[in-house]
Formats: sequence, structure tokens, C-alpha cells
Amino acid sequence: MKKAKQIPEINFPNRQKKDFEFGVVTNYEVLRDNLPTTHNPFRPHRVHFYVILFITEGAGWHFIDFKKYPYQRGSVIFIAKGQVHAFEKNLNRKATFFSFTEKFLNKSNLGSNLMQQINLYNYHLYSPLLQLAAAKIEFFETIARRITDEFYAQDDFATEEIISSMLKIFLLLAERIRKETVYDSTPTPHYPTFLVFQGLLEKHLLTNRKVQYYAQLMNLSTRQLNRITHAVIHKPTKQYIDERLIMEMKRFLMNTDLSIKEIAYQTGFDEPTNFVKYFKKEVGMTPSAFRKTY
Repeated sequence: MKKAKQIPEINFPNRQKKDFEFGVVTNYEVLRDNLPTTHNPFRPHRVHFYVILFITEGAGWHFIDFKKYPYQRGSVIFIAKGQVHAFEKNLNRKATFFSFTEKFLNKSNLGSNLMQQINLYNYHLYSPLLQLAAAKIEFFETIARRITDEFYAQDDFATEEIISSMLKIFLLLAERIRKETVYDSTPTPHYPTFLVFQGLLEKHLLTNRKVQYYAQLMNLSTRQLNRITHAVIHKPTKQYIDERLIMEMKRFLMNTDLSIKEIAYQTGFDEPTNFVKYFKKEVGMTPSAFRKTY
């Protein structure tokens, strides 16, 4: 029996055998397939770490989930843990790719607080693509070069601390630019609680999609949780859960050859017919039609 094709699940690849989970990959290594994993970087794969793609020359497209984002010199693309993406074979592109884990953030002086201060990786709220103005590109290139040089330096005294500090500067300056260029209506008082809700969804979405379940996990009433999601994303909790679940369904349909029945079970439906009805109601077409279209 033929084994079903699944989305490759990629854990953090510690290529340089460092004692901290941060890595640098050049465009040359991607194009030459000189990566320490067996997956094809030009096919969809799900990463379980954070990625920054910083384009310093060339133009093209990068594929994230079921969308493609145009890039050019000065584009910075932020790929969050759990997203599915694929590289483009682009010989004219020059870029640096940074990867790091939550463990690296928490271990360093960055801490988890940083992820509450920035929306760069909150792809449910904002685009993962940030385009730097021409006057800003050179400064970000300097930071990226400094991080890369430090990563490969012979003397590794305080390397982790230096990299984490430079990464923090890179992320905070990028977040400042995002705030200047994108209208940000996120109310600060509710945002940390909303992030907790998002984290719980990451863990339990495929097994439970009831608002009450998440409210109980957070020691909130359903009304309180609805108030929080309305304040942050202007949507009821149920709608947000449905949107997240639909995204996972689309990932399965586009990036695997699992049958509709198998995807139904993977996404928490006991009956495939209920899965088809739910998907058609939310997307406007059947799962089979979606798979053929895309």
C-alpha cells in the first residue's frame, strides 16, 4: 500500500553544532540543497522554529501557506513557528536566512516578553512581509552582517549574548517600521491574553474547536473570551477558531495527498460528510474542488 505524502515537519537544524538554537543559512546553501535535512526546500514544509528571510538583492516570490508574497531588495519575511512555506529557485536572489527557536529567546535576555511586544510573527493579524524603505536597507544589512560574522567567528566568547542582542535590535526596529507603515489597532491591555489563547489553539485546534473549551482552559467565561477577541481582532471567538481550522484544512488539502476522509479525521471530524459540509460552508466550495483549483 502506497504511503500517503505528508507535509515534512522540520525541527530546528543545528548545522554548526552550537550550544544554542540559532542558525544562519545563505541563499547559496539553499540553491545547492546544502542543508542538513532530507526535505526538499522548494516543496512545502512546516517549520517548528522562527525564520527571518532578509533579501538583499533580486526579486521573486516566497510561498507561505497557500499564498505567495513578492519580494525585492530590502524585503524582510517573517515565518512563524508552525507555518508551511517553500523557497523559490532564484539564482539572482541574494539573501540571508536566520532561524531560531523559542528556547533561544527564553534562554537569552530577549525573553518571551519580546514576542508580546511585536506582531511580526502574528500572521493571523498582519502580513509576514515587511518592505524596508531604501534609506533603512543599509542599516539592516549592517546588523545582519554583524550577526552572521558573530555566528561564524572563531572566538566564541559571549557569542550567544551578542547574537541575541543584535537579533533583538533587528526585530524591534522592524516592529517599529511595521507600526509606522501599518495601522495597528491592537489594544495593549488585551493582547497578552489573546496571545495565550492563540497558544492554546496551536496545541488543541485539531481536537477541539469549541469556544467554551478554551474559555475554561483560561479560567474565563465565553463572554470574556469573546470580549478579548473582539477587542484585538474585531471578530467573535468562534469565527477566529473557524478561520484557523480552515487554514489547517487547506494546508492538508494543498500539501498532502491524504484522502478527504483522512483529512476529516486529522482535523477532528468523526464523519467525513460533516467535514465536507463544514468546509463548503466556510470556503464556498467542496474540499475536492478546492484541491483541484489550487
